[in-house]
Amino acid sequence: EVEFYSTLRSERAVERADVCVLVVDAADGLHVQDLRVASQSWDRGAGLIVAVNKWDLIEEKDANTSERGRAIVVERAPFLGAVPFVYMSALTGLRVRRVLDLILEVAEARTRRVPTAEVNRVLGELVQRQQPPQSSGREVKILYASQVGTAPPTFAIVASEPHAISEAYQRFLVNGYRDAWGFPGVPIRLRLRARKGRGRG
Repeated sequence: EVEFYSTLRSERAVERADVCVLVVDAADGLHVQDLRVASQSWDRGAGLIVAVNKWDLIEEKDANTSERGRAIVVERAPFLGAVPFVYMSALTGLRVRRVLDLILEVAEARTRRVPTAEVNRVLGELVQRQQPPQSSGREVKILYASQVGTAPPTFAIVASEPHAISEAYQRFLVNGYRDAWGFPGVPIRLRLRARKGRGRG
């Protein structure tokens, strides 16, 4: 019963939040419920930070302990690769201020706008690096793009055959945009459109 109401409160908090801070016990790691809350935050377009608390109680750690732990979590939930992790201690104050700084950074990224010329410059470089997989009998050509929304950042990409652009290639574009502009802790949305508005959006 306690867990039920805890889950319900978490879901309601996610619905209201612009930036979510998921606090995890360093010794326990991420449970299934933690991953569910993180996924809900990401899916609804909120910013996300993972705060690994009680880091001071972890013994025999080295400079790479945190990265090894993060790699294990990202393998379970790949979207967390774009999310900042903070290894902190509420008791000692270790990196607590860093959490506050990250909240502001993620909130700013969530509402950031990229000029259309810059969007298309990066898109052109990505397409030149890797062409979209071609559909049988019809050429798949990406024409241009622009940012059409914020909170979270949303980009419309106009293509000759938008329905033929695979999810894998969409991830390639999203990762390319993230490499170019950061957007830490923020989901990036793509809307694929046909030149005359017949594509899925």
